[in-house]
Amino acid sequence: MPTAPRLRALDVYLAGAHVGKLYRPGSGRLTYSYDVDVGEESAGELLLSVSLPVRVERFPNDQTRPFFEGLLPEGAVREQVARERGVSAQNAFGLLAEIGAECAGAVVIVPEGHEPAATDISSVRWLSDGELANAVANLPAHPLGGSTDVRVSLGGVQQKLIVTRAPNGRFGQPLGGAPSTHIIKPGTEAWADIAANEAFCLRVARCCGLTTASSETIDIGGTHCLVVERFDRTLSDDMRIVRLHQEDFCQALGVLPDSKYESEGGPSIQQIVAAIREIGGAPAADVNAFLRAVALNFLVGNSDAHGKNFGLLYDHHNGARLAPLYDVVSTAVYEVTTRMAMFIGGEEEPAMVTGAEWRRLAIECTVNASLLLRDIRQLGARAIECGGAVAATAVAEGWYRPIIDEIRAVVEERARLLIGGQPA
Repeated sequence: MPTAPRLRALDVYLAGAHVGKLYRPGSGRLTYSYDVDVGEESAGELLLSVSLPVRVERFPNDQTRPFFEGLLPEGAVREQVARERGVSAQNAFGLLAEIGAECAGAVVIVPEGHEPAATDISSVRWLSDGELANAVANLPAHPLGGSTDVRVSLGGVQQKLIVTRAPNGRFGQPLGGAPSTHIIKPGTEAWADIAANEAFCLRVARCCGLTTASSETIDIGGTHCLVVERFDRTLSDDMRIVRLHQEDFCQALGVLPDSKYESEGGPSIQQIVAAIREIGGAPAADVNAFLRAVALNFLVGNSDAHGKNFGLLYDHHNGARLAPLYDVVSTAVYEVTTRMAMFIGGEEEPAMVTGAEWRRLAIECTVNASLLLRDIRQLGARAIECGGAVAATAVAEGWYRPIIDEIRAVVEERARLLIGGQPA
């Protein structure tokens, strides 16, 4: 029996328009080229990624791989998805051929010659309560809610169910690469009460005035879950799901997901600030918002705030803007490393961070040190207040867990260090 021809290329679409092709020249390498008309008409423009400015010439492997690897899941989730699809976990091209039809941002990746799925809700398999509970329970075996009909990919290491939510609140599985709208993150044995943890941290951040992804907690089949609304999706007047383009800062800066931590060559706070200034639509406002987000992650004890957990959201009218805050989890309440993913003033241990380190960071980022110290101390005081208010809300709404009090203790300890620490 003749073997199927080897897939030569993948078609890359952005916001519904064909923009280029992803190639596999051999030996695990990837190359990317924009369509000729795109390359000639939009040379030098920012389209797919900051790291892939429009040009006629093909991008080599070292420039291509960071953006496209960044679209795929990581760690054990990636390995399980690869096993399900009969693809090597190291085969980014093969994985994108299987699950790239629904990615982060406005990117759709399909085998050469294939068309993207429809963007209305006709390609959604609506789930009963029992089916939804089974999908959540089966995530360890079927990450992302995968089946051969579900072709979705999302970065990160955490188990999550990618779903579409109807206006009436019902959940469904997007089929064949149809757009999703929400992410369901269940609690796990390894990460006790992580749904309440992230819900609390996001609520505190929003209470402090930061822009965050919208979220809520619900019980699904006895499992406490966080439901996060995707900020890179919106609904049009004719009820079509519109993909909004975004990328994380590892993708934007050309850093592979495996190197996302600063100690391993990943983005630093200073590099992200520089990128915002270079390509941001409102650089002053977004630099301030980013530094407040860094401080908020410090306050809640999130040592895993790396370059993939901050991103850019692209808007035709306003250009590149800092994306809403997402994936904020207090790691300080678990038995994991305390080393911060990005250093503050050269310091990676949070217990050693004082006003002096924040002042040094301000100087390195060329922002007013006195104003930054004032702002983060005010943020610290506000975070203590918000911690109490959000905890009370959690009790009233029924999603309170004891871990919330542990996070509040971390917030109070770190805020008081900032408020009463070394003078600016």
